[in-house]
Amino acid sequence: MRFGLFCILIVPTAAAQSVGVGIKGGVPFNDVFTASGFIGTEPFRSSTQRFTVGPMLDVRLPIRLGIEFDALYKRFDQTGGSITSGTVAKTGSSWEFPLLGKYRFGSSAVKPYVEAGISFNHLSGYLIPFRTLPSAPSDQPEGKTTRTGVVVGAGIELKLSRMRISPGIRFSHWGNNFPVPSTNAADFLIGVSF
Repeated sequence: MRFGLFCILIVPTAAAQSVGVGIKGGVPFNDVFTASGFIGTEPFRSSTQRFTVGPMLDVRLPIRLGIEFDALYKRFDQTGGSITSGTVAKTGSSWEFPLLGKYRFGSSAVKPYVEAGISFNHLSGYLIPFRTLPSAPSDQPEGKTTRTGVVVGAGIELKLSRMRISPGIRFSHWGNNFPVPSTNAADFLIGVSF
């Protein structure tokens, strides 16, 4: 309900300002979650594929302020030992939906910026190893959960004619949502918007 009210209030402001639509991609520096935090012992392993990509919406408001909304996808692979069947392997996905307030410094074509906000992270297809690893691979249930986190970041925005390029670093902290533990994440991202 609050998000709907927010959207209703922001639409008139967004219509009067500059709106950029584009794509954001980059490289995560760490995994979606770690084996030691997830089950505490081997043989479970998880590794995040080293790419992040998705659409972005950037609303530029007066007095150097802005709002950015992204939908960022990451893929992760998992393996675990099964008592009955050897190794079990599954691929999972992570969608992050950050909603950020931005402040841009200066008025030239090169503007440093800072950002902060909240993010929702939907994880699907992850193994629940402490419950399922004794089972056969065909009996392995896939977990799904959504966790909420806080996000901060900084970078530089370059304006080139009609295009804006914005490389930056973003840090996220995800709260504990059993069975997925709290996690810190860092990403190098580049946004391209028009």
